[in-house]
Amino acid sequence: MDARVSDLPGGNAPPTPDADEAATDGDAPMLSAMLWTMTPPPGGADGAPPDAALLRPHISENEWARVATFRDPFHAWSSAATRALLRAMLSRYHGADPMAWHFLTEPGGRPHVDMTRLPHAVTAETRPRFSLSHTHGLAACMVSLGPWPDGAELGVDAEWRHRPALSAGRLARRFFHPDEFAAVSARPQGPARHDLFLTLWTRKEAVLKALGLGIANHLACYACTGEPARVTGDPAMIGAGRDWHLESGDPTPDHRLSWAIRLDPGQGAATEDESASPGVVVRHRHLAGWNAPP
Repeated sequence: MDARVSDLPGGNAPPTPDADEAATDGDAPMLSAMLWTMTPPPGGADGAPPDAALLRPHISENEWARVATFRDPFHAWSSAATRALLRAMLSRYHGADPMAWHFLTEPGGRPHVDMTRLPHAVTAETRPRFSLSHTHGLAACMVSLGPWPDGAELGVDAEWRHRPALSAGRLARRFFHPDEFAAVSARPQGPARHDLFLTLWTRKEAVLKALGLGIANHLACYACTGEPARVTGDPAMIGAGRDWHLESGDPTPDHRLSWAIRLDPGQGAATEDESASPGVVVRHRHLAGWNAPP
């Protein structure tokens, strides 16, 4: 993952900005973003599951109502943690109190900042873009930094490595683009095939989140193969390959994560290679638990 990983400093509050988290002058990237991931705090001697209620003061009542629908405490915790991270990151990188931000959900399921209930004035370029993902024992939130061209978007997706009864070949045949199915099938059954499947799955979900689309009827329309990853497929859906930048990595040994950034359509680097990625920087900070302020 093209990222810098650092630990949360001591203390109860989210970390203060580092110098390298700010946009630079001169040779600044076209797009810049921060990615925070968080795992539950280390369990006690009894191995008790994480307590999502510790994050309740940092999310809205509506968000807590959704958290309360999860029966698995690990999923409940990670759902609460994504929203707590989002609010902390918006406050840190875009100003205002964390609870002053409000959100809407598009028909495709993508959440976004409610532009009618803003804590301060923003423009089409400075409105925060963000994407959330949570899985067993991991929360992830990605937030844009500084102005972005109108139309540029981002997405992030994470998966737990240890899902039971996962048949990578069968799922790839059913859901993936033919090029991706061929790549998965070429790997011998075992960890290598499983890892490639998770990489492709998280890439594909990250792309769909950036596009604001759900997975139904879309997964087979495009491919995210190669190293570095390229997005290819129906241009009416994904646009030009040069408008995309994808990265994958492992925030923990138990999780695979991918993120995607789509430059403002048509504003990618003007090269003969349609898969050329725009210049972007995404920095990563991993938190092992978050002590709630008193």
